[in-house]
Amino acid sequence: MTELYQIYLSSRQVQIDSRLCQTGDLFFALRGERDGHAFVEKALANGAAYAVVDDPVMNDNPQCLWVRDSLTALQDLARHHRRMLNPLVFALTGSNGKTTTKELLAAVLSKKFKIHATPGNFNNHIGVPLTLLGMPEDTEIAIIEMGANAQKEIASLCEIAEPDLGLITNIGLAHLEGFGGPEGVKKGKGELYHFLKDGNKPFIYLTNEEAVTDLARHYPGAVPITISDHLAPGIGKIVSAHPGLVMDFMDPSGSTFEVSSQLFGPHNACNIALAVAVGWHFGVTNAEISAAINAYIPGNNRSQQMDFQGNKIILDAYNANPISMEMALKSLMAMPGEPKMAILGDMLELGSYSETAHQKIGTQLSSYPSL
Repeated sequence: MTELYQIYLSSRQVQIDSRLCQTGDLFFALRGERDGHAFVEKALANGAAYAVVDDPVMNDNPQCLWVRDSLTALQDLARHHRRMLNPLVFALTGSNGKTTTKELLAAVLSKKFKIHATPGNFNNHIGVPLTLLGMPEDTEIAIIEMGANAQKEIASLCEIAEPDLGLITNIGLAHLEGFGGPEGVKKGKGELYHFLKDGNKPFIYLTNEEAVTDLARHYPGAVPITISDHLAPGIGKIVSAHPGLVMDFMDPSGSTFEVSSQLFGPHNACNIALAVAVGWHFGVTNAEISAAINAYIPGNNRSQQMDFQGNKIILDAYNANPISMEMALKSLMAMPGEPKMAILGDMLELGSYSETAHQKIGTQLSSYPSL
């Protein structure tokens, strides 16, 4: 690992796609639907200084670094880099809202710290190592999004990233096929909580999310925040949901402030509340929190608002599941303006729950005669 780490430090960046390789890059040949070993020559031709391989046939090439398993080497290298830089690592997962919450956290915490956050949706067993290996030397807080579609995957990501604190946005009906049903989702997402609890590390949670609260309510290291109709210390209140969500908050000392956002619909209140709670935890001022959230412009096909030929379009189309679909439709119907139209796609990875889940959305749609 020492030799590989020194090579990594002298490299421009790590790549797993030969097409992206440039002079000085370190290429990892990973096996999957397409075997990365078939593209080693292309990676080197494009300028990669070295390729990490687990094919013994390539061991004779001086530019190929042979390891027992390329993916394991990538993950081990990422963990080693995380330990060498030793930033504070904040991990988050959840069935809905993780990427939006991650972006809000990055916006809020960047007011006070040097932040490195998961790019796009690099949140799996390959994306998390790549995110860690992309950390600059001056990173103070690394915000690591963790995704999973089966049990034990979050636990594995925790072993790589070794988070110091974190949160679960919610636990709902997503990736039911891989998790083995609702209880499997709760167990799988809860792996982040149990990693933090076992290390006596802080866990931020929204008390309105029953499944998450069931995990955290008796843990002294848990930091709660609540959304309610009545303001009190540590509570947020929805003021209006359209065209952008506006909330009032009272911080733990009793001071109140307003947060305006460019996110649509009350379902985004949980994402904003968690970002506010994390800001408080790290000593970001109320004014800085409000400014950061107000300036955040949604992207990545999540809560995006666009105008087209006089029509307002809400693009909220990333990997839908029953809860996100239901909330998006409710928010659409609550928005002012007529007529309205919903263009829906399939909800995937629901296994035996698929037919029932789609029928439920159909029933919901039938209750909106104007849609």
